[in-house]
Formats: sequence, structure tokens, C-alpha cells
Amino acid sequence: MEPEWSFLSHKHLLQEGTTLDNQVLQVWNVTGEDLEATTTLKTSNKLTTHVSSTEKLVASVGEEGYLQVHIPTQSRPVYSTKCEMCLNTSTFYLTHSVLVGTSAGQVHCYDTRQQGDLPASSMSSELVSILGIAVHTTQPFIIANSRSDGSLLIWDMRNNRYPLATFAGHASAIWEVQFEKEKSDNLYTCSEDGQLLMWNGAALSGVGGLLGGGGKVSPWLTPEISHQKMDVFNLLGSDNKLSINSFDVLQGKVVCGGARQTLFCTDSCDE
Repeated sequence: MEPEWSFLSHKHLLQEGTTLDNQVLQVWNVTGEDLEATTTLKTSNKLTTHVSSTEKLVASVGEEGYLQVHIPTQSRPVYSTKCEMCLNTSTFYLTHSVLVGTSAGQVHCYDTRQQGDLPASSMSSELVSILGIAVHTTQPFIIANSRSDGSLLIWDMRNNRYPLATFAGHASAIWEVQFEKEKSDNLYTCSEDGQLLMWNGAALSGVGGLLGGGGKVSPWLTPEISHQKMDVFNLLGSDNKLSINSFDVLQGKVVCGGARQTLFCTDSCDE
């Protein structure tokens, strides 16, 4: 398997790779045109399935069910917990929490200030594997998760017994889901079916009401969202049949990678 690289900050890179024995998470310093290997992050998962990061923390999950949080300058994790099933994805949530998605269709929220293997809260809807989790940019209690059957679920973390809405957007597994940073009510998903979809939540801005402090309620939060006609655009058109495995969105530009080492760059439709 080829190593994967991501930025922790403009001065630090994270390399994900494997050796004959275990998974390797290596931190590198960027100095001019040179790279210097610094910290090797030790993990308990023999196969890491997903890594998420901020400038100060790195969270990794894997097939053995471990969630471990590292400071990039320390080899041993500052937080570690174990779930009884495979963890497919993770993302940081608020200041001290990490959300993880399981192969059994659960989303667990772990508070990294608390020791033990029990999550602070959980969400579950059917035994369908969770592959991606996204946190709304401006209203972080809104959570989206994508599943292996091609469905997309929207949750309100303040009342998470049932999902607010379930959408059947793709014909097969949705690998990643992401809210747009600049237009936070727009949502993007990429799938094994070759589609990169933009869910134009911003066009439903009239659906939402007002928050107590005068702010605007996201249309994703309203009970009517599942009954509204959502504008959904396939940004790659209908010709692509190769799986789209990963993507990123910034200032109306979308870049994504797919099977057979394909790379696409396109514009958002939301003009």
C-alpha cells in the first residue's frame, strides 16, 4: 500500500503507511524544501482505517476497534479507548470529543477527558456500516454520516435518538461526506458509484427559522427537510464510472481522487 500524506499545519506533515508488522504514523517537519522525520506515533491497531487531525491533535481508528489520540510531538497516545467492533472513520467534535463510526452502524462520541471504554453518547440506525462523518461548520450539533448502502443520514446531537432525515443519494457505498466551509449548508458526498454529489442545502434557506440569539437555523435541522425537494448535482457528470474515494472543497473548487489513480478538479454548481 502506498503511503498517504496530509498536512497537520503549514510546518508539519503526517504520513500514513505500513510495515511488515504494523501501521506507521510518521510526523515530518517541513523546513524550506526539506523534510525531517520527527515523531513516530505508536498505535494499537494493526490496520488503521482512518486518521483525522487538527493542528494540535491526531486521532486514528482501526479494525481492532481502537480510538487513539496523539499530540504530534509525543509517540504514545494521550487518549486511548477500545470499541468491540471495527471503527471505519473518525472526526474531531467540539473541543474535547471525537466522533467515530462503526461497522455495525453506530456513531459514538468519546470525551477525551474521560477514561474508560464507554462513549459519552451514541447514535444508531440500522446495522449498516458507517463510512464517513461530517460536522456542520457553523452549527456543530448537526452531524451527517454516510453508509455502505449509499444512504446519507442527518442527526441533531442535542436529540439524537432518531435521525432527522435519511436520503438515498447513491447507488453504492458513500466513502466520504463533508459540509462546505464557506457555504455551510451545502453538503458533498463521494461514492463507489462514481458520483461526486453536491447537496444544495443553501437553496433551502427559506425553510429554516431563527435561533434564540437571532442566528439562523440551518435548513438541515428542520423536520420538513426529508419532505423537501433537494437540489442535488453530480459534479462529474454521468460518464464517470470509477469509484471516487476522497475529495476536498475550498472556495467553490472541488478536487477528488478515484480508482486507477484518477484525479478530478471541478467547480461547485452553487452560483
